[in-house]
Amino acid sequence: MIIDSCIFIDYFRTRDKPNSLLRQLLGNKPDLFISVIAKYEVLCGSKDIDLFFWQETFGMFVVLPVDNVTVEIACQIHHQLKRDRCLLDMPDILIAATAITNNLPLATLNCKHFERIDKLRIVDLSDIYSTQ
Repeated sequence: MIIDSCIFIDYFRTRDKPNSLLRQLLGNKPDLFISVIAKYEVLCGSKDIDLFFWQETFGMFVVLPVDNVTVEIACQIHHQLKRDRCLLDMPDILIAATAITNNLPLATLNCKHFERIDKLRIVDLSDIYSTQ
């Protein structure tokens, strides 16, 4: 599955890091992926002091690039959402397109945000997270 940037942000904000959702996911050791766009979002929002931690953390994931197929799918998503008058920010569209291109579900805490996108399989982690 592809991990949405909100899960990394949640990890950074939580005080109980050993029991965070990110640690749970890493502990399960499934094949975990991250879009290069989500990596960009996290690194841009980080302080210099945290960059080594994030680079080390991202080393536990396969970082998926945005290629031509992903861009084409992202454009289709953009046009669909624009027609439906429920456009998302470009980074979210690119993350969703990366998941679709690679035939992987997107793990997120923000399902309502992504459920607007056809063909995107979503792993709703909010139920797991709310039981902590």
